[in-house]
Amino acid sequence: MRQSFHIATLMVAAAFALEANAAPPFYTRCLERLSCALKLNLPDSLGENVDNDSTWQFRGKALRIRTNVYGDVSHIGYKLFDTQWAADYTARPLLDFLERYALEQDVPRKDVDKEEEAVRKRLTFIEGDASMIAQRTPEMGCVIDEVERRRYTVSWEKGNQKICMVIPADYQLFLGANAVELEHIFERDVKRMSSEAVEDKWREMWKNGTRSRADSVWIISNGCYLSDQIRSDLYLQGSGADMKLLLDSSKPLRSVSNVLLTGCFHKSIPMQLTIDKYGYLKSDIEVTLQQLLAYFHSENCMLYLGVKSRTKESASLTLFAVNFKMAYNHTISVEFPFNILEGGEDKVKGRIYVYTPLQNITEKFFIDNLKQNEP
Repeated sequence: MRQSFHIATLMVAAAFALEANAAPPFYTRCLERLSCALKLNLPDSLGENVDNDSTWQFRGKALRIRTNVYGDVSHIGYKLFDTQWAADYTARPLLDFLERYALEQDVPRKDVDKEEEAVRKRLTFIEGDASMIAQRTPEMGCVIDEVERRRYTVSWEKGNQKICMVIPADYQLFLGANAVELEHIFERDVKRMSSEAVEDKWREMWKNGTRSRADSVWIISNGCYLSDQIRSDLYLQGSGADMKLLLDSSKPLRSVSNVLLTGCFHKSIPMQLTIDKYGYLKSDIEVTLQQLLAYFHSENCMLYLGVKSRTKESASLTLFAVNFKMAYNHTISVEFPFNILEGGEDKVKGRIYVYTPLQNITEKFFIDNLKQNEP
């Protein structure tokens, strides 16, 4: 009896030891290192889409710890902003960076990525310095000015204390991840996306588009990108609330455009996707077109499409997924067989370059390189 009790006690102790050593998954390595430096005692699961700003503190200041839709820890930082205001702000990664950056001033940083450190040196303080940010509170007014695809100017003012800093619009800086890690994040997370298309999501995304009519078809446009030939145009049939996306094999280019921009189709479309990576590496994965588009939508990217060429059997196109707030785009060369529109089992082939920064790149760069991205 005593032996059984002793064994049970050891099992319980072992279970607690495992729980104590357990850790939740982290969205980036930067956050994992920060958690270790803080010696945070996080449970192995915090839940999905959690925004906790009341459980943990550091040096007497509240920490904000947030998870994403998969339960990964996606943010750790001082609580500097009102929770609801931050949740609604369109450039949320900028706010996350400021909260994490303020916390990092109080934490010894080890194994810092050289590229990230170089980008941090481009931060400019017009007034105040980095040590003052942690003293900001959600009650203090914050003013943010944006020059699209270039920079943000952030300022706080209370009494005689004022901070004004200029931050480059750089997604690697905001996330604390270099180009190689961003490629890894894409490859990891695109596979976790749902393959189901949200049929009416396009209505919300194109609700402010301009409307025109041609050949008994309505065209709703969200404009163009880089050139007038790279567009965000949907083609619809019907009228009023009954308008539906054109999906007709007799009008293949317009139908393919609708499918690539919305993902709406009667079934998931398999896709062979090659990821071109830093250092002339590449990775081949199998996903669905709907998973790829879901990934872009999760990042609030705008989609634009250009036709490179077509034959009777297929079309070669380039799809751009652009995040103007975070100043990057994904570029995907696509080969789309038309027989998919008729129920064929062919796969879409694609080749993607992810997270190309836009701050210092001109439109000519993309135009000159479109032909090099053939799948």
